[in-house]
Amino acid sequence: MRPLDLGGLGIHNLEVMGWALQMRWLWFEKTNPNRPWAGLEIPVHPNTTALFAISVVTTVGNGENTLFWTDRWLLGTRLEDLAPSVFQAVPARVRKARTVAEALVDHSWVSDIRGALSLRGLVEYLELWDALTDFQLNNSVDQHHWKFESSGTFSSQSAYRAFFIGSIQFEPWKRLWKSWAPNKCKIFVWLAIRNRCWTADRLQKRGLPYPARCPLCDQEDETAQHILTSCVFARHFWLGILQPMDLSSLVPTRQAKSFAEWWRKSWRKVPKQNRKGFNSLVILGAWTLWKRRHLERRALREAGFTEQRIPPASNGGRITGRCAPGPLGPRRPL
Repeated sequence: MRPLDLGGLGIHNLEVMGWALQMRWLWFEKTNPNRPWAGLEIPVHPNTTALFAISVVTTVGNGENTLFWTDRWLLGTRLEDLAPSVFQAVPARVRKARTVAEALVDHSWVSDIRGALSLRGLVEYLELWDALTDFQLNNSVDQHHWKFESSGTFSSQSAYRAFFIGSIQFEPWKRLWKSWAPNKCKIFVWLAIRNRCWTADRLQKRGLPYPARCPLCDQEDETAQHILTSCVFARHFWLGILQPMDLSSLVPTRQAKSFAEWWRKSWRKVPKQNRKGFNSLVILGAWTLWKRRHLERRALREAGFTEQRIPPASNGGRITGRCAPGPLGPRRPL
């Protein structure tokens, strides 16, 4: 359950959405501390707290609404990142309560440190002391900025998206979902690009019987990419569709190994005003090829050709295979 541009179907992940909505309460508590419930313990998921801590950057004014130890206010980061050894020496209850305004009065933050510091801790302490020496407060109100919105204001939508930072981009998502093709055809192409169709290569990986050859050309092994691009039948099919529109140069070659890559390169060569129609044509063409593949397999079964490879089994260290004969005998031994 991911956004469309990240390879999903656009269905919201309810768990992640719940985390994003919980974050709204943390934002209200930070930006409007005068609410009646501000300061109470808010029950939120740890993932919510962790993302919120790295997503809000504070510009300190009077320092009364900024936590000294946990907020991002010094050099755009938290003291936990600048001085982790010193941070660990501060009790948790002090971290949650000490404001910048309180901590900078007569260097009160020094008294928050409990216990002896290691050599590394002493170095961090001195660096922190130098960083705070010239820091001055003013009479303006602290400003908190949400880094995932250009306006700096929190939104649940941007918080939801932030949980997917680092995910792999699904490059053809606009060409696919913004086309005029029916939804069932779009979902099929989405599956085919992600290699989720039950073709011979996928059946073999899961130890299931699989067809010996592509049912359309009877020449090469069956894969989703082969059926839609490099198959002889598929290339002839695309030629018949694209040639009347003077787009025969876009017909996939035998060397084409990826349907998505062929589609992307062809799409770039089509005039901008015709691209949406071209995308719809490609999706409908892919759906037609897949339906034809099913018809060919059904025809073979009805004719008595039940040839299927049994998944290879180890036989004395050697990989072997065999054909399952039908009523008319095997079509082709392996």
